[in-house]
Amino acid sequence: MAEEYKIPPFLNQIVIIAVIILAFIGIKYIAPILGPVLLSIFICLLIYPFLMWLKKKGFSYNVSIIITIVLTFFLGAGLLAVLVNSLSQLVAAAPTITIDPNSFLATYANQIIQFLLSNIPYENIAGFIEIGFFLLFAVIFLIYELPYVKSRLIKGFGEDSPSLKHTFDLVGDFIEYFVIRIKVNLFAAVGFFAVFLLFDIDFAVLWGILTFVLGFIPYIGIMLAAVPPILIAWAKYGIWAALGITVLFVIINTIAESYVFPKLTGKGLQMSVYVVFISLFVWGWVMGLIGMFLAVPLTLVIIKYLENFDDTRWLALLMTTEDEEEKAEKE
Repeated sequence: MAEEYKIPPFLNQIVIIAVIILAFIGIKYIAPILGPVLLSIFICLLIYPFLMWLKKKGFSYNVSIIITIVLTFFLGAGLLAVLVNSLSQLVAAAPTITIDPNSFLATYANQIIQFLLSNIPYENIAGFIEIGFFLLFAVIFLIYELPYVKSRLIKGFGEDSPSLKHTFDLVGDFIEYFVIRIKVNLFAAVGFFAVFLLFDIDFAVLWGILTFVLGFIPYIGIMLAAVPPILIAWAKYGIWAALGITVLFVIINTIAESYVFPKLTGKGLQMSVYVVFISLFVWGWVMGLIGMFLAVPLTLVIIKYLENFDDTRWLALLMTTEDEEEKAEKE
């Protein structure tokens, strides 16, 4: 009998890495379609706990679905209207946003302002509205379908399927973490909005929404959200007002991330800080801004998938870090 041929271990690892790279390239190719679809799924998973909360309060399932869908529609449509209106006002006011040339570092600040204004996709506002309505209705339909999707998966894979159990556990972890993330972002956004009102910063609602949304991008999201209002404060009141807003931004963000967030969750994502940071740029390259929003959940999906196979478990271990409790036990 001929000897069974086995792929050398080193070649097996090369093949695995090559497949992962090809998968990323394929995702990048279909990103214009895949990005909004994944984002709608993500938003739906964040809304789903509210539906379950209504059921626990004694509402029937059908009534809970109707309430959730109606609130989602009005909240989504209202948010979209506010964003479009604020962007239109920003476009109209753009020529007046300049810093006194005699101010300290004014040349560089004006260059930043011109760069930001030149990169506002004025001609794509219609496309922004189109994507917004797609997300709104996709989320509404998915909220209605989500319980049926779960029952179909159980029927297809079997109630005792380990893979299905891992999937449900992963979704549960997502929901738990990102519901906490919503609370922290809301705390920070309200604090920032109060600062904007205190300094009478133009487009305060827009910057408040921006800080809430960009808070989902780890490490750099809040820094990006802080730039426009700081520059507007600089143009309106001078360098000292800009420095004052910067200090308040740092204080509020520090309280949110170093006190509120640890209070709400006992442990982190168990992802390496370096991996989280790099994942922002990888997924940003693959799917643009949507990829940066979804960098953490998508990277977690990959880690959980890699953990299921002996040949790829080492990659998952490289991307994770130990809990403090596990470290203490080892010591």
